[in-house]
Amino acid sequence: MTEAKIEDVYAQLNIARILVAALETLGEISVPVMKIVDAQNEDKEVQVDYDESNQTFTFKLKIKD
Repeated sequence: MTEAKIEDVYAQLNIARILVAALETLGEISVPVMKIVDAQNEDKEVQVDYDESNQTFTFKLKIKD
């Protein structure tokens, strides 16, 4: 995938697209209600990495800098 195309995909990322893609990949995700209610994001952010060798994105939480 070209660098321009990857940048285009990054620009189009949003939580709905990520969740739909994750659910299509995994089938389903069970999250306890209290995990959602108590979720704090002031000190965390989603990190997105692209792996060119297999053309995949990896999403993970990281502590904000």
